[in-house]
Amino acid sequence: MRFPSAPQRRQTCVALALATCTVLGCGLRAPAPEPPEPPTYRGPIIDSHAHLLTPEEQAQLTTVHPAGTAHLLELDRKAGVTRSALIVIAPRGDLAATRALNDRVIAAANASAGRLYPIGSVHPADGKDALGELARIAAAGVRVIKLHPNTQQFDVGAPEVAAVVARAGELGMAVLFDGFSPWDANQPGKLLTLAISHPDARIIIAHIGGPRFDDMQTFAWLRIFPWFQRNVWFDLSATSHFLAGSPYQDQLVWVVRQIGVDRILFGSDYPADTPEHAVQDVRRLGFTAAEQRQIFFDNARALLGDRGAAAPNPAP
Repeated sequence: MRFPSAPQRRQTCVALALATCTVLGCGLRAPAPEPPEPPTYRGPIIDSHAHLLTPEEQAQLTTVHPAGTAHLLELDRKAGVTRSALIVIAPRGDLAATRALNDRVIAAANASAGRLYPIGSVHPADGKDALGELARIAAAGVRVIKLHPNTQQFDVGAPEVAAVVARAGELGMAVLFDGFSPWDANQPGKLLTLAISHPDARIIIAHIGGPRFDDMQTFAWLRIFPWFQRNVWFDLSATSHFLAGSPYQDQLVWVVRQIGVDRILFGSDYPADTPEHAVQDVRRLGFTAAEQRQIFFDNARALLGDRGAAAPNPAP
């Protein structure tokens, strides 16, 4: 038997290598180009969910930020946030403390040269006092109030909550509810009832329901009825942080699109998170640039009216 010479063996190896690469799709070709980055909205941003904490509340945080608003404004500048909410949460049975909190957040917003807007609060159990305080802060320019069923320990289905929602609607104020309770499985249905029963009120559900975000698609189903006013908005605070990059990401985006992207707001939930991280999380969800513009800016501006107009954004 005659063995091939060394040059013949080299030629055979080269031929076999080329044939193998051709079959396996790994020929001597230029690598495939990387897919282009999806377009990203880079315009002004309105943060619809940030807190102004009392010193006692701030001391309880595991991630401590300096007191006051200067630190938030600096974080907003770095994140491209041109306008931010400031939320307070009223105690029960202490009208003086409630008034003091509301006055504090109004003063902080007034001192911010248009960069901050106040979200006041009342406690529904305070009855007529709560309704009177709504009128007082509405006259001072407050356009949104916060009700927190967990922190304030009330039932969303209670008649006094309906009374606050009705009065807020009459005063042209939106009502921001914390959107998830681990102790009340029926809360989504109660929020749905409030929206249907008070078509002139504007309701915002924070965190788009949190771990129960998929329950919020019920509001999308109501769109088949001509009587539904679509008077409910949802913010993505906290939930976008936990679900971006997770197996639930596509489901969250699907629910948002079913509800209607025009009803979705951006929120950082500062100081639980920073505006910059929250912006990155929403961008990671995979919305188009046009959808991002709605979420980051257009929807909040439309909801807030002229008070949602963007303030100038200093260069980073």
